[in-house]
Amino acid sequence: MKLRKIKFIPFTRPFRIEDVKNSYFITGYQGYGLIGYITTRYLAKELGLVKIGFIKTKYMPEFTMYTRDLDLLYPFEVYAGTVNNNRVVIIVNNATPSEVERAEYAEFLARFARKLAVREVILIGGLDQEHRANSEEKYRWIPLNDPTTKLDASILEDKYIVGPLALTMIFMKAYGLRGVVLLPFTEPFKPDPRASAIAVEVISHILGVKIGTEKLIEEAALLEAIEAERERIEKTIEESERRPRITYI
Repeated sequence: MKLRKIKFIPFTRPFRIEDVKNSYFITGYQGYGLIGYITTRYLAKELGLVKIGFIKTKYMPEFTMYTRDLDLLYPFEVYAGTVNNNRVVIIVNNATPSEVERAEYAEFLARFARKLAVREVILIGGLDQEHRANSEEKYRWIPLNDPTTKLDASILEDKYIVGPLALTMIFMKAYGLRGVVLLPFTEPFKPDPRASAIAVEVISHILGVKIGTEKLIEEAALLEAIEAERERIEKTIEESERRPRITYI
């Protein structure tokens, strides 16, 4: 018997597809600003969703961790629950799929979402802030297959999307799944909880439920303070190196 390379492993037996059908299907990756990852992890916790299983891949990242809040950590976790009469399924990618199976992983998510007959897909990523039209612009978005959800922001056009998010968009579109791709502006190469808070606010509006972002804002303020201190130290070191040195004989 040939085993499938990628499959969903439920924690409860028997697992009932009916319990999670017609859900909002939400996921993202550790791309620009880690926005997709930070947002999904935060939503799963703040919405009180239940970890119902994980996704097994052929090249599973070899790590885990135990915490009191989350129990044992899996590389690719599946959470589900009901929020304001809306069913929600969230895939939290604690790792990035191996490069050799990223296309297969993205296609699996599309097949999984179709099997669940999801209501709409919400994909989350980050957009380099150099594309921002003005300081007031918070995010842009991309529609997939004429979704019911319409967002009050400009659509991102004529710009390349790369990485696992791009593959997931491609397969969601190809499998006929409706949804949106949410892209808050961010600094690409460092975690950005403040941009993730924007994604949380948009998704809370879609779900019709209030989700506080205070913890994300506090985390952002802490990271910004650390970054400011690091820059101050670097500047002090640079200035000291430029000063003339006194030589004693």
